[in-house]
Amino acid sequence: MATLGVIGTGLIGGSIGLAARSRGWTVLGHDADASAATLALSAGALDEIAERDAIYRGCAIIAIAAPVQATLDEVRALSGRALGSEQLVLDTASVKGAIALAGAGVSAFVPTHPMAGSERSGAVAARADLFSERTWCVVPTADDERTRRACAFVAQIGARPLTISAEEHDRTVALTSHLPQLFAFAFARRVAERSSRGEEIEALCGPAGKELLRLGRSSPALWEEIFRANAPALGAELDWMYRELFEGPRSKH
Repeated sequence: MATLGVIGTGLIGGSIGLAARSRGWTVLGHDADASAATLALSAGALDEIAERDAIYRGCAIIAIAAPVQATLDEVRALSGRALGSEQLVLDTASVKGAIALAGAGVSAFVPTHPMAGSERSGAVAARADLFSERTWCVVPTADDERTRRACAFVAQIGARPLTISAEEHDRTVALTSHLPQLFAFAFARRVAERSSRGEEIEALCGPAGKELLRLGRSSPALWEEIFRANAPALGAELDWMYRELFEGPRSKH
């Protein structure tokens, strides 16, 4: 097996490392937060902690597993790196439009996004089966072979690759992922507010409420970046929801 490099060793990067190592890959990892990389190493997600330059020099495949802005910075810096003709670099960020644009001139880069995650963060929450049978979006590039290799890697670590344009991806996940998460934060705040007044709220939550509370425990800082990066598409879904709630047929009864 070739060597895999992971830039960013939190939940997603750690889970990629665990999945790859369980399939025989050697995994090198780097994180701007040295303690996060140490945690990933102790969790078994990495074989070795390495410098960023060493990963780009020595790994056949590099996965950038960072928040949106950090991913944008990393992808923009790729244009200044000498990458081998056989190397493959992919990202895992939740918004694809700006990242696909930033990486359009990088011959090794393919924008991707695994539709998997957790309300927990860090390598302590990483799982080798996090991506098992889950959809993993791959934005096609002008190089069909490079896109095919990205899909093959995604399938190799257990996910189901789905090719989709960056525009369609962002428009769709605004509805299927970002809108529910926004509601989850609002719901969790309302529950906390009423609970603070002594009301028995959580014990009376049904399955949907409990799921919203689980999602509401996600990192607000991480999701704020995602909401801002996909604001136009998310705004369109919020407009639709407003019309559905207050201007639709049921509101007239």
